[in-house]
Amino acid sequence: MADEHGLVVKVSIRDIFEEQVAQGKVLQTIAESLPTTAKRFEEVDAKIHDHEVRMRTLERRVWQSIGAFGLLAAVMPWVVSLVRVT
Repeated sequence: MADEHGLVVKVSIRDIFEEQVAQGKVLQTIAESLPTTAKRFEEVDAKIHDHEVRMRTLERRVWQSIGAFGLLAAVMPWVVSLVRVT
């Protein structure tokens, strides 16, 4: 089959086979590296989960302190009135 410049490209069955073998080797290399990649992703997931737990704990403590300060602000006028009376 010739292109517009008159050049001809010939691809034999052997060329296709050699390329398929080379692709198989690349695929095998990728398949061998998958378990280590999956293990790294598991480690990252564990770190992310740990980070989320710590963030939730921090948020809970912030909201608890806001509630405590709100209660203190609500009770303070009563405490001040008691102090003034005595």
